[in-house]
Amino acid sequence: MTEPMQQTSSGLHRWTLLLSIVLPLLLLALLGQDRNWDLQNYHYYNPFAWLHGRLSLDIAPAQMQTWHYPLLDVPLYLVTRAGWPGFVASLWLTLPMMLALYFLLRMYQLLGRNPTRIGLSALGVIALTGAAACAEIGTCFNDAFVAAGMLGGLFVLMRESAGGERASNWFLAGVLAGAVTGLKLTAGVYCLGLAGAAFAMPSWRRLPRRLLALLMGGIVGFGLTYGYWGTLLFHLHGDPFFPYFNQIFRSPDATLTSHADLRFRQDGIGDVLLVPIRLLHLTHRYSEIRLRDPRLLFGMVGFVLLIWQSVRGMADADRSRLARLRALAGFFFVSFAAWAFQSGIYRYVLPLELIGCLNVVLLLDGLPLRRRDFGAVLLCLLLIVATHRPSWGRTHRFDKPLVEVSMPPLPAHSMVVLSSQAPLAYAVTALPDDVPAIAIDNSLMHPDRCTALTAVAGKRIESHDGLIWLLRSDDPSDDIGERVAKDAYGLVVDGTCEPVATNFDALRLCPLRRDPQPMP
Repeated sequence: MTEPMQQTSSGLHRWTLLLSIVLPLLLLALLGQDRNWDLQNYHYYNPFAWLHGRLSLDIAPAQMQTWHYPLLDVPLYLVTRAGWPGFVASLWLTLPMMLALYFLLRMYQLLGRNPTRIGLSALGVIALTGAAACAEIGTCFNDAFVAAGMLGGLFVLMRESAGGERASNWFLAGVLAGAVTGLKLTAGVYCLGLAGAAFAMPSWRRLPRRLLALLMGGIVGFGLTYGYWGTLLFHLHGDPFFPYFNQIFRSPDATLTSHADLRFRQDGIGDVLLVPIRLLHLTHRYSEIRLRDPRLLFGMVGFVLLIWQSVRGMADADRSRLARLRALAGFFFVSFAAWAFQSGIYRYVLPLELIGCLNVVLLLDGLPLRRRDFGAVLLCLLLIVATHRPSWGRTHRFDKPLVEVSMPPLPAHSMVVLSSQAPLAYAVTALPDDVPAIAIDNSLMHPDRCTALTAVAGKRIESHDGLIWLLRSDDPSDDIGERVAKDAYGLVVDGTCEPVATNFDALRLCPLRRDPQPMP
C-alpha cells in the first residue's frame, strides 16, 4: 500500500532505527557465523597475544598480520575465550554494519525529497546485499567499522543546513575519521575523501578553515586510537606501523619494503576508470574470490545526474541539498581514486558501495510517489540478482564459540615452531603462557631473508634446551614447511604427531629432534 505523502520525521526516524537493527540481524541469520581465513590467522590471536604479554615471547605466528592493532578484536576474543556461544560474538561483529546502515538511511532522509518507509526499506536491502556489505555482516574483517565511522562523519557534515560552514562539524568529522584510521589503517584513503568533500563545498573563502579543522580533528582522533600502539611498535621494532612502510622506517626486523598487498592495485588512470565497468562482470581483479557488483557504477553515474538535476532546477531546489550532494560527491570520487591506487581490494571500498546504493534511491526522487515506490522495489530485486557476493567462509552453528581449539598437554620448557602459509595462529591461543610460538617460514619469515627477526628465531631455536614441536595442518603444502625446518634449522619430525582438536581444519603437533648434520 502506498504511504501518505507526508510522514513525520519522528516516524521515519523510528523506522530507520528498526531497519538498522532488524535487517542486519536477518541477514546474519541467513549467512551464518564467521570462520574466515583472517579470523584463524590474526583476529583471534592478536588480542590474545596483547592481553597475555606475548608480543615479545612469540615471533610472527600470525604472519605479517601479527602486529595489526587488536583493539577492535578484544570483545570478540573475550566472549569467545569465555566459552560463550558464537551468536554473542556475531552480535558484536554485526554492530558496525548496523551503525553504517543507520547513518546511510539518515543521509537519505536529509537528501531525499519526501522520503518514504518503502524507500528506506529498499535502500536498506540494496545496501546490505552488496558484494562488500554481505562479506562484512557478522565477520571480523572490521571494514564495517570504517564504513560506520566515515558515514558517521559525513552525516555530521550534512545534518544541518549550515553543516558545511561550521568548523566544529569538520573537526568532529576529522576526529571520527582519524580515530577509525587509527583502528584500521586502510581507512586512510577516506581521510583524503573528506578533504575532497571540503574542496567540493561551495564557499572557497571558508576552505582553509574547513581543511584546518578537518586536519586537527584527524590528528586528535588518530592519536587517541593509534598513539599507544604506534609507540609500542616503535619501541619493539623501530617502526610504528611494523612491518608496513619499512622502506621508510628501515627496521632491521623486516625487509626494507612497504609490505603492501599490490595484487589488486590499479596501474593507471585508465584502469581506475574501468573499475566500475569491470565490476559488471564476474571478476578476480579486485578480490581473491570472484565477485560482481554494479553499485560503484551507480555511485558515479548517480552523482553526475543528481547534481545536474539540482543545478538545472535551482529555482525550486534547496541550495543546502546541492551543497550536501557536492560534498558527498567530492568524498566519493577522491576516496575512490585513493582506494584504487592504494590497494584496489574490493572489501575496503564498502563505504563507497553504500553511497552508491544511496544514489540508486535518490535517482528515483523525480518520479511520482507511487511510481517511485514501485521503482525502488524493482531496483532492489534487480540489484540483488545482478550481484555476485563472495563467501569467505561461514557456518550456521551459532550455538558453539567462534573459535574452539584444544592442544594436547605439553611437557615443561617446550617450544612450538610454525612453518606454514596456512592460518595457524588461532591454535597458539591454546598454548600455556610460557610456551613460545616461533614462526620460521610464512608471509613474513623465511630463512633466506636476512632480517633481525629471522636471526632471533634461529638463535632462540638453537639455544632452546627443551622439547620442540612443529604445529602444522594436514595440507600437503605444509610438507614444504617441514623441509624448511629440516634444511635451515636441522629440525626433523621424530615420532607420532598428536591431533589438535579445532572447529576449523585438522591440525597436528609433531615432535621434532635436532638433526646431527650441521646446518647450512
